[in-house]
Amino acid sequence: MIVVAGEQVVDLVPAGEGLLRAALGGGPANTAIAAARLGAPVAMAARVGRDSFGSAFRQRLTASGVDGQYLVATSQPSALALATVDDGGEAQYDFWLAGAADFGWRERELPELPDGSTIHIGSLAAFLPPGADTLERWALRHRDRCTITFDPNVRGVALARPDSLVRLERLVELAHLVRASEGDLTHAYPHVPPMETARRWLAAGPRLLVLTHGDAGAVALTATDEVTVAAPAISMIDTIGAGDTAMGALLAWLHTAGRLTDQLKRELAPETLRLMLRHMCDAAALTCTRPGADPPTLDELRAFQLT
Repeated sequence: MIVVAGEQVVDLVPAGEGLLRAALGGGPANTAIAAARLGAPVAMAARVGRDSFGSAFRQRLTASGVDGQYLVATSQPSALALATVDDGGEAQYDFWLAGAADFGWRERELPELPDGSTIHIGSLAAFLPPGADTLERWALRHRDRCTITFDPNVRGVALARPDSLVRLERLVELAHLVRASEGDLTHAYPHVPPMETARRWLAAGPRLLVLTHGDAGAVALTATDEVTVAAPAISMIDTIGAGDTAMGALLAWLHTAGRLTDQLKRELAPETLRLMLRHMCDAAALTCTRPGADPPTLDELRAFQLT
């Protein structure tokens, strides 16, 4: 079982003529849904708001086949984000997070998982205390018997904290698999080439690091190889949820291939890495062809790959 821990966020997305449409999102939730739609067994560990959005989040997860046994009901509100999409389809976010349910984790709310499970953490919940401290300790307790994956999904609201880069480095060292975008590394280390940071991160602990370059594709790095794959050509709508889908597709592919086990100790050959990246890039690209965070199902992805 893959257990994704993190936030769910209501994205307020432009709907034309100055109007906004509420779309259910949040990086970890989108990742859980993407992995489940692509055939992996997934559960979501999240603190759910008391408002009507909280009920909608539960329904969204259930409809996509995500197990809700680790969802925790709270008396707090759901998190909100205003999404602004530029002419190229790139999305930027302004967040309303004060007092939101997602960032108040307590030790007793997180499950003890069986050996061989996978824990995925990332995005805002991995950076904003007090919940981030609890999530980090939880992942660390499981590290020797579970596979830990991390997607920083770096946002300005997280980097604004004085300890954010120290925490980022700790989480990279903790993880067996890291997926990051070129933008993540540029935000975190604006004066360092992203590949230089990626190689440094790989040496710090992960066994597999995947760096995505948007419409330029992605590269997978291991101790012995660096493999690059181009992204497919598409008609872009927006990039909302594309990185989250990439992470979910990566988890689903590795699970289906039997490689998301034993803390990723089995070396992945270059051709295996190439197949993994193609699957991931295709899934992310398909998400960009429709508005909002709407990861594809496995059938939709296969149909897309045949076109």
